[in-house]
Amino acid sequence: MRRHGMRRSRRGILKFALLKLLSETPRHGYDLIREIREKGWAGGAGSVYPLLAGLEAAGFIAGRDEEGRRTYELTEKGRKLMEERLADIGRFFEDDGEEEGTRDRRAQMRDSAARLMQAVSQLGYNSKPESIERVRELLDKARKEIYEVLATE
Repeated sequence: MRRHGMRRSRRGILKFALLKLLSETPRHGYDLIREIREKGWAGGAGSVYPLLAGLEAAGFIAGRDEEGRRTYELTEKGRKLMEERLADIGRFFEDDGEEEGTRDRRAQMRDSAARLMQAVSQLGYNSKPESIERVRELLDKARKEIYEVLATE
């Protein structure tokens, strides 16, 4: 139950992230996904496209086919929703003014973590038990060292 609630919370924020981006300029789905990932807001095609369809059906955004892509823009109803809810969700967007270098370092860190998980996922049923144990030890060591870094902040 708790995991579902956390997922729902993130999905709710993603909806407002999409609306915020569309309030800046009309965009197509891929552009929205790229921008969301660059900002570190997390959201892929499996989350973004269903949300766009729902927002369009609810009248918060309008989509039009343009050069083989569907481009979305915020409607007046969507602007009103953003104005009404901005006080509740404003702190989520406060990091918009952060330095570009900080955002880049965070994106690089996420990319490194993703590459690490890709490497770990290569271990499978046919992997040697000693290989699995060695990788587990390396991951535990890395986790502990990360906590040491966090403790010194």
